Amino acid sequence: MAVCEFGERGRLSGLTDSELLQVAAAARRQTSWAQARELAAIAELARRRGEDDPAVGYRGLSAHEAVVEEVGAALTVTGNAAATLVHLAERLTGPLTETLGALEAGHIDLATARAISDGTENLPDDVVGRVQVAALEKASGQTSGQVRRRIKRLAERLAPQCVEERRREAIRQRRLELWESPAGTADLGLCDLPPEDAHAIYNKISAAARGVRADGDTRSLQCIRADLATQLLNGHPLPDAIQALLAQAPPTAVAAIPDAVGEQGEEHDEVIGELAGMADRQLGQVCDRVPARARSAAVAHAVARIDLRLGARRDTFCRGGDDTHGHPGYRAPAALRREIQVRHSTCVFPTCNQPSHRCDLDHTTPWRPGITCRCNLAPLCRSHHRLKQTRGWKLHQPWPGLLIWVTPAGAWYIVRPDRQ
Repeated sequence: MAVCEFGERGRLSGLTDSELLQVAAAARRQTSWAQARELAAIAELARRRGEDDPAVGYRGLSAHEAVVEEVGAALTVTGNAAATLVHLAERLTGPLTETLGALEAGHIDLATARAISDGTENLPDDVVGRVQVAALEKASGQTSGQVRRRIKRLAERLAPQCVEERRREAIRQRRLELWESPAGTADLGLCDLPPEDAHAIYNKISAAARGVRADGDTRSLQCIRADLATQLLNGHPLPDAIQALLAQAPPTAVAAIPDAVGEQGEEHDEVIGELAGMADRQLGQVCDRVPARARSAAVAHAVARIDLRLGARRDTFCRGGDDTHGHPGYRAPAALRREIQVRHSTCVFPTCNQPSHRCDLDHTTPWRPGITCRCNLAPLCRSHHRLKQTRGWKLHQPWPGLLIWVTPAGAWYIVRPDRQ
């Protein structure tokens, strides 16, 4: 609260970059608190209306339907939005009270609360409790997309039959949707298709689009995909050249890369956990010792020192019994590329969800003097690959799979392998 008050609009110009980010984070926590209060009030209203629900005939609305309309009118939102709020409120004051508490405390935001609610829908009560606890354990440091993926893995392991039934039910509700965009255009979407069908459609159109691009079309690949799909849905046949391309294109695997246990197993996980904790503590101590305006340079220097100090141990660990360290060429062999993709299933920027197989395999320390080895490779989407090379940003990999980002404001973000 004090940080937000200090950051009143007219006084923001006097704050450092670090203090501005603290104000933004504090304001976000206040927003989470307000949203938790809103949902608690909605849940209490729904409870009262349910208790007072008289018997109604087919001409009247049920108590639940009526409270949805009442909330919609009071908050000036659509009926669908109001129904979503009422459902979420009832879930967060029912089986997911710990999630409501985390939202009220500002540990998570509304999008994460929704992810937990959606991911535990229709699961057995005991599984809901276990999944909620596991999700909240790391949710404060994850995006809602990362939380969704974690919950999905947990639910598939703890209640596979329920997850499969939920998938089948969603497929039964498959549909074609149309909506207008603020730009004056329209969006068309196929929703809740079986994953194999959706991937097959996307891969075939992508293969055809790449063929058109190879023939000299200067439009972006995304644009060619959209135009090609439009032509196909309007009933136009594919040109003979594109048909040939599709016939020759090898089938693209659609299954996700399975979870793999690295060569070093649990012992390596423990090492990474200890190193991450050590780095976080040391960087925190640096921030406590230096003035705010010197924080950026001090943190960047401290991370570089950590990287340098671990260098000899890292090289010995990676080399194992080999005489040389790393692959001699710039391009990583297929086996090494797959190892990195299994270690990090998405881009290693903390909030990015781009699958690693669609990312660049980046040399953390640029090639020469950097080497092609598991300790110097990580998946970066094109946008965050460029961010890494932007002035003021630093990325270090002091241990294989453990990466530390440093921002221009002197904040740091530690990224661990997926199993962490």
